Amino acid sequence: MTSEEETKIPITTLSRLFQTAVFEHDDTRITQQTLELSSEYLKMFIREAILRANEVRENPKDIKGKETDGAALQNQLISDVLDTQHLEEIAGLLVLDF
Repeated sequence: MTSEEETKIPITTLSRLFQTAVFEHDDTRITQQTLELSSEYLKMFIREAILRANEVRENPKDIKGKETDGAALQNQLISDVLDTQHLEEIAGLLVLDF
């Protein structure tokens, strides 16, 4: 299995998600091709969210848009973990772009 195949969202998972969360009627059907395209779209969306959130983590700004002080910046860079705060900062523009 290549790394490209490993990173795809499983079609069965996506189908189940559509059936339980999106479709109003149980008899609504979706084609295999639509599921594959939706999987690719979500994969790109997630990749872009991670890249943008990481950029925010690496270049933190305060509310006024100015760089934060050195100590706060150093504390944030020590952790290599993306936080919900990073995702919240990029969520609005990310959704508009997609």
